[in-house]
Amino acid sequence: MENGKIKQLTMKEKVSYGLGDCSANVAVAMCSTFLTAYYTDTVGIAAAAVGTMMLLTRIFDGITDIFMGVIVDRTSTRWGKTRPWLLWTAPFMALALILLFHVPSGLSSGGKLLYIYLTYIFQSCIVYTANNLPYNALLSRMTLNVNDRASAASIRFVMTQITALIINAVTASFLATVGWFALSAVYGIIIMVLLLLCFWGVKEHLDEDEETGTVKAKKVPLNQALPALLKNRYFYIQALLFLFLYIAVVSTGSMIFYFCNIVLGNIGMITLISIASTIPAMIVNLIMPQLVKQYGKWKMMISGSVHMILGSVIIGAAGANVTVVMIGVAVKGFGMGPIMSGLFAMTADVVDYGEWKTGVRSEGLINSCTSFGMKVGIGVGAAVCTWIIALGGYNGTAAVQSASAVNMIRFGFGYNGAIISGICLILCIMMNIDRYIVQIQADLENKRDNNRKVGE
Repeated sequence: MENGKIKQLTMKEKVSYGLGDCSANVAVAMCSTFLTAYYTDTVGIAAAAVGTMMLLTRIFDGITDIFMGVIVDRTSTRWGKTRPWLLWTAPFMALALILLFHVPSGLSSGGKLLYIYLTYIFQSCIVYTANNLPYNALLSRMTLNVNDRASAASIRFVMTQITALIINAVTASFLATVGWFALSAVYGIIIMVLLLLCFWGVKEHLDEDEETGTVKAKKVPLNQALPALLKNRYFYIQALLFLFLYIAVVSTGSMIFYFCNIVLGNIGMITLISIASTIPAMIVNLIMPQLVKQYGKWKMMISGSVHMILGSVIIGAAGANVTVVMIGVAVKGFGMGPIMSGLFAMTADVVDYGEWKTGVRSEGLINSCTSFGMKVGIGVGAAVCTWIIALGGYNGTAAVQSASAVNMIRFGFGYNGAIISGICLILCIMMNIDRYIVQIQADLENKRDNNRKVGE
């Protein structure tokens, strides 16, 4: 802290922070785009069984988030409360991805289903939770400056969008050459390296001792954190927004493989559609810090929701017209940029709001509840995808799909996203924390300045 003000983040810290999400998104891109198809078309598990598995395990995953939030609030090391978890979980993130994409072929159908339950729980409910929840809480401990947070979140999402684009672009071609196991091993090593670079490149500046560089983070007991959490009205809205946004993202993202393969008749279109979605989102995120300064995160997130609805409607009406599909995907991409970066940056604001209202700062528990929404949303989204194609009568081993299966795939990739994005719009309108943020920032900075003077 400098002269009572929180230090501004350096570009190195912002980029290093983004590397942590690049790491997670290597796994997310693999799982959201390819895991369902791997289970149904390579392993031979029925789509409905896969969807049910993902839903049940993700609900359990949401519960483990709560426990992890409590653990983070009680963590205190020389590196801080959240940062050390990046180091501790790095090798396990790699191992978990490899296990996901290595279902032994010699197992019976029941044995394969048991294996995917166990490995999916290990990856999503234990390892990913222990890594990603502290990572998301990290931004609220790096700085109190809302513009720095917006800038860091924007850089983070430009980097993760590039990562997802690369994964979607190269995976299909590499897969044909090396197979699922070798591919997951390479990606696992990349995940571990990126996490270590993130750990080395960031610091928790809140509660940092300027002379030694160590962090003296205060442990927050559950009997203080929980009552404070329940008084924070924005965490409820934030959790629901995470839930429905990720239902929209994952249900349509998991459908892209089927849409390109069945409706467009060209699996290679995954790359072009990914580019059409990612480039607009990157453009918006590059200018998001300026847009946030001018309009605020709240208005930008509302605009993002409207673009997602419009883009999804265009996709739903396009049929197999590639040009119209690409236009719809691009419009939707312009919406994804502000809502995703704004949502994660606003989680740090929710932490600040809780401290401002109650005097208790609980990064772990607040992030666990919003992460609960995200994780359950991922599970429900993946389940929605499989339920939609199952409702249409999709058969992964059939040479030709029925007309009903094709129509439901079109619905799942288009109008389904519009419906869920409409719910996100309503929640965004309710999430106007920007009205308090200037006062919150000033009061919390003064509080820390006073505490520092008392300790001198």
